[in-house]
Amino acid sequence: ALQAISIDCPSCGAPVSMNDRECSYCNRPILISSFSSMDGMSPTELHKYISSYRKELNDRPSDRRLNRAAALCYMKLKMYDKASQAFEKAIEDNLDDADSYFFAAISLLKGKKAFLAKRPEVDKAIEYLNAANMIEPKGIYAYFHAYIKYDYFVRKSLKTVPNYRELLAEAQGLGVTDYDVKVLFDLLNVARPAEL
Repeated sequence: ALQAISIDCPSCGAPVSMNDRECSYCNRPILISSFSSMDGMSPTELHKYISSYRKELNDRPSDRRLNRAAALCYMKLKMYDKASQAFEKAIEDNLDDADSYFFAAISLLKGKKAFLAKRPEVDKAIEYLNAANMIEPKGIYAYFHAYIKYDYFVRKSLKTVPNYRELLAEAQGLGVTDYDVKVLFDLLNVARPAEL
């Protein structure tokens, strides 16, 4: 079992346990674990959370939950370089968290189309997606991979295996939903190509 580590609530500053989902004083999330947990948060509030996590990380730099929570906040604020660093740290500390690889791959594209990314960033994003898929195959991972294969490789007339159509079929087979796709393109901060 995880030991009860007490921290100050990032929202109101009350002493809370890191194992609690939300603060018993202000009812706000303690550790950000998904994008939906940040719905309705202002940039000011997100910065407050980041600053709280950074203070905690000074004492526990390898706490994967803190690193991942900070990374999600950075990503929501479109601070992609900082998000990349924090996701890499979260991955180092927990090699089995498929979603951290997925989010790390998204942050590598820095809110721009895959077409505009540099080849090393594209290769690294694909490496992360392959790692996520090996841990826990999900339709959204295959769909994101298909998007990269289409937007970077097809649009630049580069040969690639598997191609984006094979990956789209894989995504469908893994049960990707319209909601997954909407969330993906919101996270990527780009429009969904008509071909996908």
